[in-house]
Amino acid sequence: MRRLLISITIWCLLDTTEGQVPKPAIRVRLNKGVFEQASTIVAGLVEYEVPRIKVPPTQQCFTEGCVQIHSFHMTSFRQPASTTMGPHPPNQFVIRVTDFDFFVMGQLGGTITVLIQLPVAGTVHITGMRVSVAAFFDIQKSVNDEPYMRMLNCQIDGGIIETRVANMGLITETVNTKYREAMSAQSKRQLEEAICENMYRLTQQHFSSRISKLPPQISVHTLLKTFLSTDEKLEVTPQPVRQKRASSDDYYDDIEKTEKKPTINRGSSNGSPIDRSRPLGAAQKITFTSRDVNRFFNVDRLRHMMIDLTLLDASATREDFTVGMSGRLSSTKIGDGSPFHVPFPFRVPQNHNRRMAEIVISEYSVNSMLYFAHRTNSLLFHVDSHSPGVGSLLKTTCTADEVCLSDQVEEVGREYPGQSLELIIRTTSPPIMAFRKDVVKLYMEGRCLFFLEGTRQKVGVIPFTTEVELFLQTVGNHLKGRVSIGRLTFNNGIEFFKLTADDLDGLRKTTKTALENMANAILNAGIPLSNSSPNSPLRLSAVHVSVQSGVVLLQANVDLYSSFYNHN
Repeated sequence: MRRLLISITIWCLLDTTEGQVPKPAIRVRLNKGVFEQASTIVAGLVEYEVPRIKVPPTQQCFTEGCVQIHSFHMTSFRQPASTTMGPHPPNQFVIRVTDFDFFVMGQLGGTITVLIQLPVAGTVHITGMRVSVAAFFDIQKSVNDEPYMRMLNCQIDGGIIETRVANMGLITETVNTKYREAMSAQSKRQLEEAICENMYRLTQQHFSSRISKLPPQISVHTLLKTFLSTDEKLEVTPQPVRQKRASSDDYYDDIEKTEKKPTINRGSSNGSPIDRSRPLGAAQKITFTSRDVNRFFNVDRLRHMMIDLTLLDASATREDFTVGMSGRLSSTKIGDGSPFHVPFPFRVPQNHNRRMAEIVISEYSVNSMLYFAHRTNSLLFHVDSHSPGVGSLLKTTCTADEVCLSDQVEEVGREYPGQSLELIIRTTSPPIMAFRKDVVKLYMEGRCLFFLEGTRQKVGVIPFTTEVELFLQTVGNHLKGRVSIGRLTFNNGIEFFKLTADDLDGLRKTTKTALENMANAILNAGIPLSNSSPNSPLRLSAVHVSVQSGVVLLQANVDLYSSFYNHN
């Protein structure tokens, strides 16, 4: 009973704080390669800046009096044996500058009392041998919610620093003998402060200044453009349907029998072999351009949907550094919240082939995006006679050697001969996606509206429901895979030449097969994954997309130096 009460209490506490403590829906992990490049940048900055550090004037007092030391300057400097920047548990960065030498000179003046008060003057020599410095940072947010690097600790943690005076006349050796340890300890503290101040300034100028400029949110449109190339032409060869129409055959049933699912780099266990006894005709190459893609679905319609990139947490191991971002979706068009729940706990999945940076996006973010896209009428697809691969099928009449709508729906050809239809496809409820290893499952309900092409004359409406399974993997610099439409049904509410769902079953089968063939031809050829343009603020290469259980994993290598310094 006691355990039950404790469990209920804990559950209530967690439940009441759920709305108060935001949980991340996106995680970004920076791996070894990022820190190797960061170390190179830091090493260059240290090698240039440390010999130029400014040591402020100071006063050093002894029993016999006080002297003022000023005009410090570094006369020699041996570069560090190594300079590294890396992650440090539990949630920090560490910069280590190891094994460097220096020689600093300064002027001193003051008075000491040896029986009588005497003025003194001379020089100070500070020698550092095999010195090492470690500085620790974490990521914090300013009052304006801007991230920055905060220095937690910095110290000289290795090497020897010795201080001696010179040119003080008869008392030179006396001072060195009596006060060398005290002078060396104070000089170490003073140089530690100067070196650490310099390292803090470097991190603020070269890292924090850039981190603080990270956008608090990013549009879905921008994210898609970053990882998917829209400039490359794509040539595909879809499976041909048939060579010519045969009046004695049920053509649509024949398509179902000869259906074949293309595969990528491996055999398909559920694909059926092509019936070679049927003449299929020559395959015709189809070219897709960015204009064709935009005509089918204009990604610009997603500009209003924003992904919140607010930093919520951070963690580090010896090998990587991970930050959690809000990942919440919003729209500038509506004020609704997402009906989906952020997963908890939400971690970066195991990955043995890591690139330099990994971005993990949860089902929550993807389904929230689809929700807002549906609510704002942004999920709108357009197909007409110019659509590669399927445009010719929208003709209302055709010759015996062609395939068109009137093959099955004769009423189309009789009522609108010699014309073409165009389709507008809209969702009637928010689509749902589910992710598992290498597979995306999509459930979608919508309406297909038929118009006479080039007019606003509506010909008909067919409501539909579909379930689609996509197998996806990255091959080289392309996203490849295959599509299987597990279910496509025409629902109640059909308004299409007074035909019923049973009357349109042939059209349904043809549509299912044609969509699968075209999608598989595209995925078999591969969707190009984008490398960043020279003007991009973030230089990415070797982009890799994969689907894991509950998440999409985006990976890329990053040119950190070019991202920091070589863009407009």
